[in-house]
Amino acid sequence: MKANSYLKLLIGAIILTVLNVLYGFIFDSGEMIDLNRMLWAILANFLIVLVLGFYVYHSAIKKLKLVLSVFVIHYLIGHFNLSIEAYIFNVTDRSKTIEEMLHGFFVAILFAPIFVYLLTNWDGQKVMANFKSRPIMGWAWRVPVGVFLYLIFYLAAGMILQTTYPELMDFYKDKLPPFDVMIITQFPRGLIFVAVAILVLRTSTLPLIKKIFLIGSIFSVLGAIAPLIPPSEFMPANIRLVHGIEVGISNFIYGCVLGYLLRQEKQNEKLIDSGNQ
Repeated sequence: MKANSYLKLLIGAIILTVLNVLYGFIFDSGEMIDLNRMLWAILANFLIVLVLGFYVYHSAIKKLKLVLSVFVIHYLIGHFNLSIEAYIFNVTDRSKTIEEMLHGFFVAILFAPIFVYLLTNWDGQKVMANFKSRPIMGWAWRVPVGVFLYLIFYLAAGMILQTTYPELMDFYKDKLPPFDVMIITQFPRGLIFVAVAILVLRTSTLPLIKKIFLIGSIFSVLGAIAPLIPPSEFMPANIRLVHGIEVGISNFIYGCVLGYLLRQEKQNEKLIDSGNQ
């Protein structure tokens, strides 16, 4: 990316931070601005826009379709899935979980069109990619396997973290949900990861290997690292740090494996002038 692209991404990170601050000020009874938290939030949001920006710059779709895709990726991976996890582990209660979901929804839906316009100004060409058809049975086993793989990565990462960092259980000793609830919840979360992976694979112009790394980066940054950077009233710094490392690595590897599992070969590509859309 060019130097001015990074400047646009920095502006995007500041805009995303401001939207979050404004939401908190308006809907959280005039919540006071914490300068230290805001600086950390800008860093976290820069990582988010860096990944989303890479997707936008290499997208096969434009305008409102691209806005919708950015919103879906940002909200589902960066907010919705995280809120579910925080709720089942009793990090947030029901009312706070709903509040966080609404917060994320309104910020993401406002940010998506601003961000896409900032980066593309609605210009460019739309690349229509025709993928080789895949029999229904081909999807019928890949999707469930993709969901099940998430459960495997989730459990493996959790067990490794408990073994290497026993202090984790001091934080979670009275927060752990019933094992069956924890397991069952991961299946809809895994399905969301699968849906987003398919979206990125089918709407990006990147070569397959770069698509795979992009999916891994989206899962890692939006779904683990960035949300755990700013100080939080719900989780101490040491727990955020080890979780960021644990989930960041496991989500990245899972995203890469999932991207390869769900890949489709292209037949051809056709360029369409977006000005005629």
